[in-house]
Amino acid sequence: MKQIRAIFIHEWQQKRRSDLLILLFITMQILLLIALLTAWGQFKHTLNQQQSAQTIVEQQWQQQPERHPHRVAHFGHFTFRPPSSLSFFDNGVNHFVGNAIYIEAHKQNSANFANIQDSDVLLRFSELSVANILLLCWPLLLIALAYNSMVTERETGTLRPLLSMNIPLTRLLIGKGLAYFVVSILFIFPIFICTFGLITFSGLGFNVDTLLRILTLFVLYLAYCGFWIGLILVISSVVKYSSQALNILIAIWFLLTIISPRLLADIAGESYPQLNRNAFNQQIKQAINQVGDSHNPDDPHFNDFKTKVLAQYGVNHIEELPVNYRALVIQEGERISSEIYTRLYQQQVEQLRKQQSMLANWYWINPYLLVRDISMALSATDVWHFYDFEQQTEAHRFARISKLNKIHAEHIEREHDSSSKADSTHWQDFERFEYQVPSLSFSLAPFKQVWFMPLICFFLIGGLLFSKILRRRIYALA
Repeated sequence: MKQIRAIFIHEWQQKRRSDLLILLFITMQILLLIALLTAWGQFKHTLNQQQSAQTIVEQQWQQQPERHPHRVAHFGHFTFRPPSSLSFFDNGVNHFVGNAIYIEAHKQNSANFANIQDSDVLLRFSELSVANILLLCWPLLLIALAYNSMVTERETGTLRPLLSMNIPLTRLLIGKGLAYFVVSILFIFPIFICTFGLITFSGLGFNVDTLLRILTLFVLYLAYCGFWIGLILVISSVVKYSSQALNILIAIWFLLTIISPRLLADIAGESYPQLNRNAFNQQIKQAINQVGDSHNPDDPHFNDFKTKVLAQYGVNHIEELPVNYRALVIQEGERISSEIYTRLYQQQVEQLRKQQSMLANWYWINPYLLVRDISMALSATDVWHFYDFEQQTEAHRFARISKLNKIHAEHIEREHDSSSKADSTHWQDFERFEYQVPSLSFSLAPFKQVWFMPLICFFLIGGLLFSKILRRRIYALA
C-alpha cells in the first residue's frame, strides 16, 4: 500500500508541475460551467415559453363560444412536452425533435419542428453541452495527461531501476491509474454539484427519482473515465516512444467517438429503415381506406356498423335512435384511425428498437456508445422519451375527440345537425394535458439486456493491464 501511495504522489506531483496541463484543466472547467449555465438559461426560457403557451391555448379552448362539437374538434388544441429536469445536462435528441403537437379530429400530427430521421449524430459534436464535454473533450485531456505515463519512465531510464527495486508492475500501474482517476473525480465532481444545486434551489420539484438519476450519471461518467485511463495505460505500456502512444490514442479516440457512431448508425438505419413522416401518413390513409370509408353510404364496414347500432338500441331506422347517428359514425371513424395509427406507429418503434439492438452489440467494445445512450436516457432526452410523449398525446387526443363526439351525439339533433350548436359550458369540462414523465425504470429499460457489457470491457482492460503478456512486453522494452 505504501508503494502505491508513493507512486500516486509522484505521478500527481509530476502533473502539477506542468503549467500547460493545469491551464487546460482550468479551461475545461470554465467551459463546463459555461455549457451548464448556457443550457440552464435555455432550459428556463423553454420552460417559461411552454407554460405561457399552455395557459394561452387553455384559455382559447375554454373561451370558445357556442359551437358545433365537430367544429370544436377541428379547432384543435396543443399538447406540450416540458423539458426534463436534467435536459440542460444532456440535450440528447431535443434539438432534433419538437416539443408541441397540434391535436385535431381524424388526424395524428407529428411534433412541431420534428424530423428525427434527418438528425445527424455528427451535429452532437458541435453542441456545447456538459455531456458532450465529458464524453468527447475530457478523454482528450486525459490522453494529454497520461499518454506518456509509462513510456516516459522507459525513455528517461527510470523504469528498469523501479522494477529492480522489487516494485511489482501491478502496483506501479495501480498507483499511476489512481492518480488520473482522482484527477477525473476532481474534474467531474464540481459540475455535478452545480447540477444538483441548480435543480434543488430552482423550485423544479426535486425528488428521489432526480437524485438517483444524478448519482447514476456521476457513477456512469466515472466508469467512462476509468475505461479511458485503463486504455491509456495499456497503450503507454506497450509502445516504445511517446509520440507513438499519442498518435495511437488520438486515432482510437477518433474511431470510438466520431467514426464508429456515425458508421454504425448508418448501417443500422439501412438494415432496419423507418418511414419518413409523409410515407407514414400515406400508409395510414391506405390502411384506413381498406377498413372503411365513413363518407360512402354503401361502405360494407359502415353498413355493418349501422346494423349493429340499430340492434343495440332496438330500433329499425336511424331516425328512431335516441342519439345522433352521424356522431356515432364520426366516432367509429376516429376509433378506426386511432387503432391503425397506434398499430403502424408501433411498427416504426419496433424498427428503431431493432436499430438500437444492433448498436447495442457494440457496447462492449465501444463504451462511448453505451455511456452516450444511457446519459440521454437518464436525462430523459433520448428518442424513447420522445416517442412516449407522442403516445401520451395520441391517448389524450383520442379521449378529447371522443368526448366531443359524445357531446355531438347527445346534444345535437340529427335533423338540424349542420345548424345546431352546443352550449359553451361544455368546453370547460375538458382535462388539461399533463405529460407524465416516465420513471427511472422506464429510462433504463432499453439497457436491461446489456448491463453486463461494461463488465466485459472492464475485464478486458483489467486483464490486459495485469496480464503476463503486458508484463513481458514492459520488461522487454525496459
